[in-house]
Amino acid sequence: MRSVKRLATRMLAVMSAGLLTLTGVANAADAWPATEAVPGLPGAPVSADVPGTASASGAQCRDYFFPVTESPESPAVLKEFGQLCTSDPALLGKQPVQILIHGGTYDHTYYDWPYQPDRYNYVRYMTQRGFTTLNLDRIGYGHSDHPPAASMNFDVAANTTHQIVQYLRQGALGKQFGTVTVNGYSMGGLTAQVEAGKFHDVDALMVHAVGHGLLTPRSTLRLGTFAYPALLDPKFADKPWALDPAYLTSIPGKRDLFHGPQGTYDPEQLQVEDATKDTMSATELADITLRTYTDQTKNIDAPILWSPGQYDKIWCGTTDDCNTDPMAANEASYYRPGVFTKYLVQNTGHATLLGYGGVDYLREIVSWLGERGIRGVQ
Repeated sequence: MRSVKRLATRMLAVMSAGLLTLTGVANAADAWPATEAVPGLPGAPVSADVPGTASASGAQCRDYFFPVTESPESPAVLKEFGQLCTSDPALLGKQPVQILIHGGTYDHTYYDWPYQPDRYNYVRYMTQRGFTTLNLDRIGYGHSDHPPAASMNFDVAANTTHQIVQYLRQGALGKQFGTVTVNGYSMGGLTAQVEAGKFHDVDALMVHAVGHGLLTPRSTLRLGTFAYPALLDPKFADKPWALDPAYLTSIPGKRDLFHGPQGTYDPEQLQVEDATKDTMSATELADITLRTYTDQTKNIDAPILWSPGQYDKIWCGTTDDCNTDPMAANEASYYRPGVFTKYLVQNTGHATLLGYGGVDYLREIVSWLGERGIRGVQ
């Protein structure tokens, strides 16, 4: 109980700090350019202060809802949430932007982690080094609209992400972003790969905690005992969309699947994960475990940094160590020559950013981007 109280106190402190930052930005309305509609896209992004989204990063942030459609033929317009963060709104459009795409049973909080943000908060790290971040809740997650879960797959996720890339490039947030990169985690990594392979509109992509090939029986069993319908979980009892049985979430107490052995992560992370967890779609879970998407990854022509955590129990389920696992050894064969860089993040698990080795991944990203001429602007 004391541990839970300490955790609640720490989370309240960082969220309060973020709220002060966000409030200060909201009062300085002239620091943020007005949104604009973009021809060929469903509308103009809407700026809004969404309750409960104060950033723990310490950056200056603004919430937006982006109008998107699941496919070019779909008449239904959905709202996708994104939080834009920067060290200085005057630098918007001058700084490279990183679109951040979370994985299943997370939302945008994965990249804006409230526990010890000086160590685990991706948005904080990148904005302090001169990057703008756009941290998304994918459709069906967080503050975004929740369509029937059966309609969700990675072609849909790639299509909505493509629209957001175009909003940024064409000035829908009042500034045109000339350099757009994507960082995707797990299901978000596959989203980034499919988007880049289909649309060729990002300058670089970084993906972690996702691989190719079918999962091992052991990994499949682990996932099968990890999730259950969200309608059974008290955390989502007041959400009407949770009545859809294809929305899943993690069974309480199971978050250690996303971490390595003891000693590679702070045990309090498990409590934070249960407190902040989101849902995922059963169709996306089936999609990522049964389809390899090699037809899309072979089409990627932008540089890609591929980075599994060393102790990824899902994608490196043969040996439970990506240093020796055949999946990690074979990954380069799924890409064109010359675009692929592999960097194994030591001393962390599937939740790469949340283990002790995650900070090494942050440093590697900045170095890798810089080697390709993409540098932060202060």
